[in-house]
Amino acid sequence: MLVSALRPGTQSLIIHKIPAELCSLIDVVRDLQLQRQPTSIAPDNGINGEGRRTYGMSPKKEHEVERMSSYIHHFLNSRACSSLAHVVDVGSGQGYLSWALQNLGLHVLALDNNEIQTSGANRWKIKHTARKVKQERRKNTQGTSAEAQSAIHNHTEMKTADAMRKGSLTHRTVHISSGSLHESIMDWLLSDKIESYDDDDGVETSPDHPGPVPVMFVALHACGSLTTDILRTFLFHSRRDQGTDEPPWKPHSLIVVGCCYNLMSLSDFPLSKALCDIKPTPELPLVALHLAAQVPSQWLKSQKAASNAELAIRKVVYRALLQPILQAASQFDAEATADASRLGQGHDSQPGIGETGENRRLGKLNEESYRTWGHFLECATRKMDINLEKVASSLPEWFTDNPRRLRLESRLRVLQALRCILGPLIESLIILDRYAWLHEGLADMGDRGVDVELVNLFDQGTGSGRNVALVVRPRDDIARLAATMN
Repeated sequence: MLVSALRPGTQSLIIHKIPAELCSLIDVVRDLQLQRQPTSIAPDNGINGEGRRTYGMSPKKEHEVERMSSYIHHFLNSRACSSLAHVVDVGSGQGYLSWALQNLGLHVLALDNNEIQTSGANRWKIKHTARKVKQERRKNTQGTSAEAQSAIHNHTEMKTADAMRKGSLTHRTVHISSGSLHESIMDWLLSDKIESYDDDDGVETSPDHPGPVPVMFVALHACGSLTTDILRTFLFHSRRDQGTDEPPWKPHSLIVVGCCYNLMSLSDFPLSKALCDIKPTPELPLVALHLAAQVPSQWLKSQKAASNAELAIRKVVYRALLQPILQAASQFDAEATADASRLGQGHDSQPGIGETGENRRLGKLNEESYRTWGHFLECATRKMDINLEKVASSLPEWFTDNPRRLRLESRLRVLQALRCILGPLIESLIILDRYAWLHEGLADMGDRGVDVELVNLFDQGTGSGRNVALVVRPRDDIARLAATMN
């Protein structure tokens, strides 16, 4: 019912069943959070004639790659992007976006800190290339005359001679930070320069307008502080571009979608002067960062989604009800109390988000374990080797009073739903802080001829909860002239 109230056009009958204070809270959250409807982007079906890109991709990933690559394709058609040929895909994973950008004729450096991901991306690229070869052979051998075969051969040679207009894809495994990003780009551009020299029989290819190589940064769901590392690199080297020494490369543009806020450093919020100047300085504790990933607006989009949301809340509620039992068992077991390392595994406890030694030992339980409270209790105590009879005297009264437990369970469900409703507002605050920080950093350098935008790239209904991209793009010449005249 609380989640239904977040949806536009909610019937008054539902609203009347919710206390006025909660209705007011929901209205404030709905008004303050960013709107998340996806931006209209004309699709580029079969970019470069490649057809559908479904192999190895989930429907969600296909949606994200198609939308982001289409947006970049239109982006490249502007006059301000005519010199752009190099892109760095940060946190590239399996390389689906990197491959799509290569097909746009771009030279792509795909960086990931996981060797397994990089190896998987290379295997995917090899398999995809093999499939393309088979498809071309099938086309060329089915009813193709000798003259047509010759024409195809000549056309292929012409395309090979025009290889400079083709893209390339380089995968690298690296621990990504602001410093390593710069080093990786330098190594890539140097190796690319050497390869171009070798490929042209000793004649090095150079652009018509020599100077720093313009580089675009992209990231499709950059986890945690990886997003801020990209932004820092962009701002730092944009400032460096203003120096007297000409750098080998310069930031051109940026399209970054963040995710996994629970993994970001607490020092990465706030970043903007607008928020840092507020006293006391606003902070987001780790528990708030966990909530930022919630998308309650999608809980009721289908019966399956509603069932999954109900299960997610039930998991939190049951584990909350379990806490007095875990604490009582810990106190009862003298050995467990003395041997803190066995419970905590050497990690600091963070009770506010359930990060305690006992909960780490409990770990994950399968979904079937949460079927009912009784079944969950049996599964959890069995896994933790807890004898309920031994700790019964230390448990709260509601534990053996079913009506009281049900009332507490109901209240916890409402509390968790309210916490989740705050999630999109927390995410909006994080995104707007980064947006303002970029604005401030670029403004300090004077008019750089760029715009900072927030673009809703994806449809949250496809499962792409993190759908807002931070975009830095050069203004078109006409738009820049208009801005200077106003």
